[in-house]
Amino acid sequence: MQFGDSTNNLREAIRKGITEAGYNAILIDEVQHNEFITPELLKYIRDSKFVVVDLTHQNNGAYFEEGYAMGLGKPVIQLCQRDTKLHFDIAQKNTIMWDTEDDIPERLCNRIKATID
Repeated sequence: MQFGDSTNNLREAIRKGITEAGYNAILIDEVQHNEFITPELLKYIRDSKFVVVDLTHQNNGAYFEEGYAMGLGKPVIQLCQRDTKLHFDIAQKNTIMWDTEDDIPERLCNRIKATID
């Protein structure tokens, strides 16, 4: 997802949904490390049980991270604000479409429980 002040509510909604499903949300900008960001991020994706990606802002990094996770065989749960046009490569994937950030926690929690052992 895109990081910044404008996405703080989105970030917290995602964190809440993951936490309510019984998992720990790891956001790379909160991880203490002394490395370059990309290898560190890829390490966390590689070691994760699943990945949640919000594509609302069509952030190229989010698409890259989703593709990397998919290439590793990790379950990827997509989120996107309704009326955002997704890239054709992933538009056919079942995506949690949200209107407000308040829609996210319960729907994300339910999707995680239905998807992850």
